[in-house]
Amino acid sequence: MKRWLIGISALFSIVALLAVASSWWALRRTQVVPDFYTQAAKALPADLDSAVVSLQADMIQLRGDASKLGSWNATFTDDQINAWLAQQLEIEFPQLLPPGVIEPRILIDNGKVMAAARYQNHHIDTVVSCEVSVALTEQANVLAIRISNLRAGSLPLPLASFIRGISQEAAKSDLEVRWDLGRGGPIALVTIPSEHPGYLHSPVIVESVNLNDGLLLLAGNTGTEARQAFKPQGPVYHLASATLLSATGWMRNSSRHDKSSTK
Repeated sequence: MKRWLIGISALFSIVALLAVASSWWALRRTQVVPDFYTQAAKALPADLDSAVVSLQADMIQLRGDASKLGSWNATFTDDQINAWLAQQLEIEFPQLLPPGVIEPRILIDNGKVMAAARYQNHHIDTVVSCEVSVALTEQANVLAIRISNLRAGSLPLPLASFIRGISQEAAKSDLEVRWDLGRGGPIALVTIPSEHPGYLHSPVIVESVNLNDGLLLLAGNTGTEARQAFKPQGPVYHLASATLLSATGWMRNSSRHDKSSTK
């Protein structure tokens, strides 16, 4: 009996030691700061006001150009966007970031947007990051957005809760978001409005989205024939034959999956 008790005690001690070691290992991994986040922070413009004014001027120019008949294009830098995130995000959209999320930054490179923000609460201080890729589809003004490599530090995180949050925000707004679950998904299918009462001419059709070397480049065409003449430039995501879920449908589907996984 004594030997049996000693064996059980040793087993529990080993399990406890492994649990502590695993927790320590996971905690250490959450403390890793992605290189691109450090790079984006260092590259933040010293004059935020000028960078924000430049971004706003470029946005106004884009709206003006896209409201005219014919082709248009626009270029934005990740430095401009980071300046706006640092200075204007909390002012213009104070409820957008969840509690504890601060200092969001992006870096555009190699066809992707790498995005990250610091998350802090009483027990955790980490940088949550992900990669976002964008492609046009064969349907005009429908963008395919893939979110991948969601991490806290270097610790991988499940995408389901993150995507559920996106769906919840989309359901509150006029933004049309569907989910393609057919291949390696989920892929968010975001519809950009082609018509608006404020447009002088319509439809406004996006023909290319390029992400590279710190630049976001947009190009498109405006006019009654723009939709019929639509030919997406660059990578094209072909929609899967699987059922497409709306934002609300994704939340219901995800909720059912969570409930079934707990049984």
